[in-house]
Amino acid sequence: MQYAIKIIDKTKIVEEKLRECIKNEIQTMRMLRHPYVVKLYEVMTSSKGIILVMEYLKGGDFFDKISN
Repeated sequence: MQYAIKIIDKTKIVEEKLRECIKNEIQTMRMLRHPYVVKLYEVMTSSKGIILVMEYLKGGDFFDKISN
């Protein structure tokens, strides 16, 4: 099985509003179980970052696809 890793740099999260958005996104991803939503398997934190282990979907970056 393959996994995708997303690392969020804590030093770049300076606004409290952004921190709350990230927390909400993680909580929502933990609760959702739907075939069209990427699965979140694990969340780990370190002093420098937040590491999200998610389902790997081949085909490239979704943001790039919707931008085109």
